[in-house]
Amino acid sequence: MLAHAIDLHAHWVPPQLVQALRKRQGQVPRLDVLADGSERLVMPIGTLSFCEAHTDPALRLQHMSHVGITRQMLSLPGLFGIDSLPFEESAPLVRGFNEACAQLCQTHPERFCGLAALPWANLDAAVAELRRARLELGLLGAILPVDAFRSEETAQRIRPVFEAAEDLGAHFFVHPGRMLDSGALPTVPPDNNLARRALAVQHEVGEAMVTLLLSDFLKPWQNITVQVANLGGTFPAVVERMDHMLSLRDPTRTLPSTQARAVWVDCASLGAKALEQAVSVFGSDRVVLGTDCPIFDTARTLAGIQQSRLSAADQALVLHGNAAALLARLS
Repeated sequence: MLAHAIDLHAHWVPPQLVQALRKRQGQVPRLDVLADGSERLVMPIGTLSFCEAHTDPALRLQHMSHVGITRQMLSLPGLFGIDSLPFEESAPLVRGFNEACAQLCQTHPERFCGLAALPWANLDAAVAELRRARLELGLLGAILPVDAFRSEETAQRIRPVFEAAEDLGAHFFVHPGRMLDSGALPTVPPDNNLARRALAVQHEVGEAMVTLLLSDFLKPWQNITVQVANLGGTFPAVVERMDHMLSLRDPTRTLPSTQARAVWVDCASLGAKALEQAVSVFGSDRVVLGTDCPIFDTARTLAGIQQSRLSAADQALVLHGNAAALLARLS
């Protein structure tokens, strides 16, 4: 079964972007060389070990074949902070990523497809870059920051990007990340900080899900598909409470659990129990494989799907069937 797995949540950093990050001494984001010769990516929030697995296509292809991934959809994660830099800094970096990603996809069309990064400091430029990425580079759409969907009001600010995507036919991947003008960076207490950060990220994704599913924002768009990272964050865990509250306090409102199928969610960085819960909320035809490769462990994510109590047919949908249908729609 794994021989056909399609991963719609994977990240890649082209060599030229690696070089640019190494030159950003004292700035964020940047790449620092540590005393032992290894490298560390310094992000707006936290740091991340960085190695050739992030950038070398040959190593990536070898890893994919080893674990049973047929194809990856590549993107530049918003948490790196590159797309939310001031425009004069972000524009050349995201354009460089988009061009390199498109070239890799053209070189290995059966193994890779890609999403554009957009320069969020200038919305007109972001729209223009989406058009260039879709029409000239052949990328499938763009990665969007969850921060843009904190509320319906904040989502309306990037409406021009959706209007352009509707004309183009595009896939949007809503992923943890921030807009340029989102205010002070969130902080967490220092005790058990990794656990607290994991909760904070899932809360932000859950907030975005409320906007995407329970507001009218997505309703006008018929030619756009939307994928949300990490099984929709806290939304599937809390939707029963949402239903309960509305049924008691505002019984005329539509229950949130009945509005859960406007997007697809990927299972990156989560396990069997969370996957089972998400399928019960969204349906097995709305969950796709995501691994967050190489930041998280691909083999562990695949094992979680196999160890879940989903039927073989539902596992096959998550592993490859739903992604194949989405990609066919965008081809």
